Amino acid sequence: MTICEKPRNSSVTECAAIKFCQSNWSLNAMKFRAKMLDVLYMREFQAIAATLAKLAKDCVMIVAQERMHFIVNEEHCSTSSPLVWVSIASKDYFPEYQMTPARPEQEFIVLVMSAMHLSRSLAVLRSGSSSSVHSCKLNLKQIQFPCISVIASVVSPNSSEPREVVHDVPVTVIPASDWPSFMLPKVPNTQIVLGVPSLRLLRSLIDKLKNISPSLIFHGSTAGELNLVAESEMATITTRFSRLLLHKPDQGQSGAGAETSEPEISCSVDTRKASAFFNALQLPNEEIMIGIDSERCICLQLDIRSNVVLHSILPAVCV
Repeated sequence: MTICEKPRNSSVTECAAIKFCQSNWSLNAMKFRAKMLDVLYMREFQAIAATLAKLAKDCVMIVAQERMHFIVNEEHCSTSSPLVWVSIASKDYFPEYQMTPARPEQEFIVLVMSAMHLSRSLAVLRSGSSSSVHSCKLNLKQIQFPCISVIASVVSPNSSEPREVVHDVPVTVIPASDWPSFMLPKVPNTQIVLGVPSLRLLRSLIDKLKNISPSLIFHGSTAGELNLVAESEMATITTRFSRLLLHKPDQGQSGAGAETSEPEISCSVDTRKASAFFNALQLPNEEIMIGIDSERCICLQLDIRSNVVLHSILPAVCV
């Protein structure tokens, strides 16, 4: 047992000692462990981490009782990368999942870590690996520093005995007093939401348009059409997607839906941010939902599965 003694002649030292004891108590009290067994789910989880690593240096991990969230570019945002977050239902990926916060009244464990380190620690799970992965465990623990231990049980082609591949990813534990700066974003209301089934085509197209114009206009209509317009001094290029599925705007995220009676809605965004998002995607999905909030933002949503969703917000720019 560690006993914190009160210094006799220094109130500053006393405060520091109390704070140190409290932080150690919090770290020892909180627990998190999860285990994946399905190979497909493990590969999807690795692809999510790889996507985040291409967008930002660091990511925020929010662990709740029933969901796990990852956020990149939550506050400052780089000039070339968009806000992206992923919400994962724990029951979908993790048949074993346990989270105990630092205090009973708290709902989360909030961690900040290197997105690249997380992605590398999960690299053994990807489909191109020659080894067969039986399971993957995530465990919050304290060694010389707080970390998330990623423990993969693998069997190589030359051996029938499983071995453990362990990576310790250093994390910063965010105290509850700082949580307001790291909370999960809300999905804005949009007037039109269109499902685009050609994700690869969209990625290739936007990658080319970024060399033509700094801004990209998303022009959607209730007739199921989406036009992407790039304008320069020399030319105006318009690409049209027709007969798209029109989705009802989600009313459960941020108040009442903003469904519109207007037949056409448009919004201009930074072409570099749009290209950065699409080029970062490492997931095999072919359909993406694009929500347009007139003159405010573009909301992108990738349904990896019913309870595993990737979101991004591209803010509007002045043309």
